[in-house]
Amino acid sequence: MAVQVWIGEKPEHPQERRAILALAQTLEKLEGLFLILSNFSVGGRSIDLVIIKHDAIVIIELKHCDGRVIGSVNGPWIVEGRNGEQKRLNPGRKNPYNQVISYFHALTNFLNEHRREFLSEQKANSIDFRTCKRLIVIAPRIEEGSQLDLDWKVEVRGLDELPAYMITERSSEIELSEEEMLAIPKLLHCTPWTELNEVVQEEKPPAPSSPALPWRERAWRALQTTTGRLAVAFAALAFVLLLALFFRPPAPVPRADAPMTILSAGTPADGAMIGFNIMTSQCRWDGYQLISKYWDARNQTWQNVAAGEITTGTSPDIIVALEQIDACSDRIELRWSVQNNTSRTVRLPLRHDNIKISDGLGNDYPISNDDARPATITVPPGSRQSGVAVVRRQLAANASTLRITLLEQPFGEASFIVALQP
Repeated sequence: MAVQVWIGEKPEHPQERRAILALAQTLEKLEGLFLILSNFSVGGRSIDLVIIKHDAIVIIELKHCDGRVIGSVNGPWIVEGRNGEQKRLNPGRKNPYNQVISYFHALTNFLNEHRREFLSEQKANSIDFRTCKRLIVIAPRIEEGSQLDLDWKVEVRGLDELPAYMITERSSEIELSEEEMLAIPKLLHCTPWTELNEVVQEEKPPAPSSPALPWRERAWRALQTTTGRLAVAFAALAFVLLLALFFRPPAPVPRADAPMTILSAGTPADGAMIGFNIMTSQCRWDGYQLISKYWDARNQTWQNVAAGEITTGTSPDIIVALEQIDACSDRIELRWSVQNNTSRTVRLPLRHDNIKISDGLGNDYPISNDDARPATITVPPGSRQSGVAVVRRQLAANASTLRITLLEQPFGEASFIVALQP
């Protein structure tokens, strides 16, 4: 089982139950064991959500918001609907930032106090659960125009971003076996949410097998039935269609207004790339193409972290993600994010002298320095920040690929390859 859901009590609100089910179904498709702990108490605090994997523990405050979210470290958080109506999140209680901070202290104190009950003596002496991640998750997504100004202690993501976050993030010092992972919900007096786990698995028992018959006899009996004859007819039709598809003429060159899809294009020579969650919506393309590297102190060079290593727990020092390309107007906008796992501040300038864009037709797309938001993505140690680079021109007609190259910052030259198809 790739994912297990544990609860203190069943979540009261249907929205929260649906969010947990959707998250569990997504994590079920990933490699490795994931534990989702929901609606449990520790140290006098009732915690919304915790996700445990072998190299990370993420403490989450989950909020359902049907509009733009405005909030910061201090003061109230506001949700503004499409009609402009504003309402306060958590009226009469701490704001989400301070809530997740209080969850963090309650849970990490508990785990550090009880670590010798489920860890070996050697591991208990070296592990510190204060490296757990703190995260605010906005469901179903963070709406465009939201204003969230937080510090390095807490990150904020949309629920739609959470699976990719769980793949790339890790907690330093935390390395747990499956047995050690499963001990944590038991210590917290959580129980498996059986009904939800069964829905996630959706495993049907195999049909009982009948006595074996020679294949010729089985085929002849099948042909005596209407179903068997229909199956043969459909198989013949499928074969004809396959031949037609194989010998069809080459596809025409894409039109200028044809939609584009971001594809994971393999690992280029100058960077380790992996693609996730590809979606197409006419003129906007959302996906993840990640390039990740670590600093080889011995050789004083940046080295690639391959896609497979990201999913199996190797920790890159820096991950740069191309998350979105929006060409819905007379300009092109590229959304970037940078995860900094080092002990020093990292910067990604969103400038034409650091980012070069070209297509397969030989056209260049210069970045407009004045339109970048911000001009430079500045990422403190252990945090993640985003920004948007802007090109003041439309995508050329019949462009089939885009090559986006980081020339220098933050870790030397690296390239993203984006394939365009009708």
